[in-house]
Amino acid sequence: MAAIDDLIAQIEDKALRERLRTETDRITKEKKFGLVFEDHLPELTPVYSAMVKKNSKVALQDGKLSDLWRVLSVRNGEAHCRNIGSGEMRQFAVDDLVVVRQFGEPIFPALVPVDRVQNGPDDAPWHTLIEADNYHALQLLDYLHAGKVDCIYIDPPYNSGARDWKYNNDYVDDNDNWRHSKWLAFMRRRLKLAKRLLKPDDSVLIVTIDEKEYLHLGMLLEQMFPNARMQMVTIVINAPGQTRKQQLARVEEYAYFIFFGDAEPPLVTDDLLNDKPSHNPNTVRWESLLRSGTNSRRIDRPALFYPVFIRPESRELVDAGDAKPIGTPRSAWEVPNGTTAVWPLKSDGTEGNWRASPEYLRQLSTKGFVRVGEYRANEGRGTIWYLGRAAINKIDTGEILVVGRDAQGAVVVTPNPESIHGRRTVAKTVWNRSLHHAGWHGTNLLGAILPGKTFPFPKSLYSVVDALRLAVGHKTNAVVVDYFAGSGTTLNAVNILNLMDGGQRHCVMVTNNEVSEQDAINFKAKGYRQGQIEWERHGICQSITWPRSKYTVLGKRDDGSELEGEYFTGKTIDIEKPRKINQIAFTSIEELDSATKKKQLVALIDGIPQSEVKKDSAFVVSEKYPASILFDESLADAWLEALEGQEHITDFYIVTTSKSIFDDLKASINDLLGPVIVTGEEKRPMRAGFRANLEYFRLDFLDKDHVALGRQFREILPILWLRAGAIGPRPELPKNKPIPAMLIPEHNPFAVLVDESRFADFAAEVEGRNDLSHAYLVTDSEDAFQEMAGQLKVANVIQLYRDYLENFVINKGEGAA
Repeated sequence: MAAIDDLIAQIEDKALRERLRTETDRITKEKKFGLVFEDHLPELTPVYSAMVKKNSKVALQDGKLSDLWRVLSVRNGEAHCRNIGSGEMRQFAVDDLVVVRQFGEPIFPALVPVDRVQNGPDDAPWHTLIEADNYHALQLLDYLHAGKVDCIYIDPPYNSGARDWKYNNDYVDDNDNWRHSKWLAFMRRRLKLAKRLLKPDDSVLIVTIDEKEYLHLGMLLEQMFPNARMQMVTIVINAPGQTRKQQLARVEEYAYFIFFGDAEPPLVTDDLLNDKPSHNPNTVRWESLLRSGTNSRRIDRPALFYPVFIRPESRELVDAGDAKPIGTPRSAWEVPNGTTAVWPLKSDGTEGNWRASPEYLRQLSTKGFVRVGEYRANEGRGTIWYLGRAAINKIDTGEILVVGRDAQGAVVVTPNPESIHGRRTVAKTVWNRSLHHAGWHGTNLLGAILPGKTFPFPKSLYSVVDALRLAVGHKTNAVVVDYFAGSGTTLNAVNILNLMDGGQRHCVMVTNNEVSEQDAINFKAKGYRQGQIEWERHGICQSITWPRSKYTVLGKRDDGSELEGEYFTGKTIDIEKPRKINQIAFTSIEELDSATKKKQLVALIDGIPQSEVKKDSAFVVSEKYPASILFDESLADAWLEALEGQEHITDFYIVTTSKSIFDDLKASINDLLGPVIVTGEEKRPMRAGFRANLEYFRLDFLDKDHVALGRQFREILPILWLRAGAIGPRPELPKNKPIPAMLIPEHNPFAVLVDESRFADFAAEVEGRNDLSHAYLVTDSEDAFQEMAGQLKVANVIQLYRDYLENFVINKGEGAA
């Protein structure tokens, strides 16, 4: 601008010089060094559901959206119009026109229910899908959630030049010289509204992008949120790389994290730089409750022979029976209703004993130190695990905290948050996990849910899970908004996050119902128009976002077919795996008559170093190594005695030509050590669905005067429900019945007084409702409202319809620049 200032100073005409200075000052006002872009004309959006009537602003359905006309009159299906730009007068068939909304004009939104799915409890918050242009939806969300949102996650169009987004209903491509400028103006308008949704003292905004706009986006975010803390994360989404002509192979995309107020990422068990380690340092050793080795028969310890009562389905330990005198038959014990008795039986069916008394086992169970493994009903026995003294000592010293049982009844042992040194860490700014592969866990996952359907570049489900984990992993009741919802990955991720920790996070998604460019060409060739059912049912929201969201909640499709595949839940669980016991029958102890020969055999085995073998070794058992070998079957008893307590040994090799001896020793090892307990990531069948509820709405617009006259209560009711938290099934009013004087739904935390003359009755009805968070009072009188509000013990009392109307009139002008 310095050169322009110099040129202006050379103009002799003072009046012209001052006018140019004023204009350049206006242009450069609010522009920041490093980021200068044009604001462009306000955006326009067609509203196909709106009726064409007098004073409507319209465009031709097959013309340019920016060629606007004002309707002067409508008669016999014909609209008499004046062109807003040129003043030209023309008549058009009403069916050829579409109502157009210009950003910045006041709107009065309503939500039209389309569909819903309930697979969770009534009192859980209902997730919400809104089909709409996201700018107008953000205006509505500002009324519903201003200052209440914990996280906004968006994946906007990347502006790659491949006609991947529209500005004023026209595709923007590489040939548009203003492509980057239009994209920045498009983003800024939406970020300006989104900022008002976020909690100013503790919230996170996440925006993903690729290399085409990440520099421009970063500067825009810094300009718009100067007081926030911003970091950019690099996410490897395709490690093999995507080849591009005359370019390096691209493997990554980026995510900007903007932290507001006191928000900070929580500590995590994996830093996301690489895949999770297979070994969990927090794992404790579970020991088999069944005694092995010496004194392991019932006759040896009769006081330790008793039944353990379990529920096999939930793997829940209910109680322990008392011991009875030796010789008492097992049928003498009474089994509580709904339980099954597990006895200390060896693999050969003989009676053994437990390692703990009934009293001590009950104490361990109360603390969560006992877990139920596999139950073998046909054998009348099962596996009971308990934490040994070494693990309990760790718990007592605060190294490990036992939380209890998860939703499936399994015992959960987690690190103590106050003693996390060396166990939890800060996530890195480069993520390189196989679960973030966009093809495997984005495109392929979506194809498994919606066979035959395609969507361009869906996110990996797990990259979104990890992003949200860093934003709201510590907030189990967080509100999460995604106003570029696309295929619906964010809701899928929120449901997994809720599954991981039992949370009730509430997700609000917004997406338009655009069809692909090629589909639009094909539909026009068939005579279809946007807004018609034949066109709209192929749009993103109706054909991708809603079906995916619905099917993943239920675990099945509309035709009843179950979803195949599994989710990775991020939860670690203990998994029982059998120990590997191998027979070596091609040699014998007589042939292995030297250390050299024994070492040659051991050289073929992983897990036993040759240095452990001596000439006189009858077997090898070591506390350091995971494998053991028996050379001399005549010393099997000594070998088994040496193996007692060596749970770390997973592989066994027995030199014998006798199948019966091998089978006996195999049974003895299984009795002695039981199966191996390994830590792995829990998976959830997709067919299991999620305990969640979801409602699908389409955004519509109301007539301001009709709202003011109270004629739109049914249309506004969904908005009142959402503003109160979308808790409990949304109440509905029959269309053929009059509006009630008051509405106080039993399962929703809000109440509405429609007829203010009934306030005394209304106040009496809500007096005992301690669960109410919102009360809506319909009155035109400010004094009456204040008097009534002062008598209600409800946190949020709102004046209808004044509050609604004033909010959206105030919004006039937003987004015009």
